[in-house]
Amino acid sequence: MLTKRTNILFEEDLWLTLAALAQSQEVSVGELVREAVRKTYFGEGKQKKITQAVESILVTRKKQAGINYGELINHGRKH
Repeated sequence: MLTKRTNILFEEDLWLTLAALAQSQEVSVGELVREAVRKTYFGEGKQKKITQAVESILVTRKKQAGINYGELINHGRKH
C-alpha cells in the first residue's frame, strides 16, 4: 500500500517519454519511477555494482600477491 507522496519535476521531453512508456506498458508514470528506484537502489542494479566492485578488488589483490611487504617497508626506511 502506498503511504508516502513526493512531487518530482521533469523536463517536458522527459515527461512525454515517460508518459508514452507508461501508456505502452499500461502502468502509471509513478509506477515506472518506483520500479526504477527499486532497480537502481535496492535491486539487481545495485547488486550488480556491488559485485563489480568486489571483483575489481579481488583482481587487484591477486596482482599484488607477489609483493614482499617487509622488504618494501625496509627499503622505504633506508631511503
